[in-house]
Amino acid sequence: MKRVLIVEPHPQVRGALSELVEDEPGCELAGAFTTIAEAMPLVSELMPDVVLVDADASDRQSRRIGELLPTALLVFLSAAAEPCKECPEPPAETPCISILKTDAPEFLRSLTS
Repeated sequence: MKRVLIVEPHPQVRGALSELVEDEPGCELAGAFTTIAEAMPLVSELMPDVVLVDADASDRQSRRIGELLPTALLVFLSAAAEPCKECPEPPAETPCISILKTDAPEFLRSLTS
């Protein structure tokens, strides 16, 4: 079971992502937050395997998530037509990728296949 944490400022997108995670066999919603700052106090306790982060919300705090969860996959979600190939500010040693928000369903399916 892959535990997924969501950090997304837009309520409708956060809700849709939460539903996608809950509906995907083999995935479990570890939590959904508006900001990285809101998630930080609980991130070690929640122990997600994957962290979905809005690319616009990624700042120095995303590096802190990477430091707290060095084995979690950090996924930056972009609404841009072409997501950047590099992570916006890659946390040290933490695996990370950048994908389009519209590709989230396919990405979640790939976690458990």
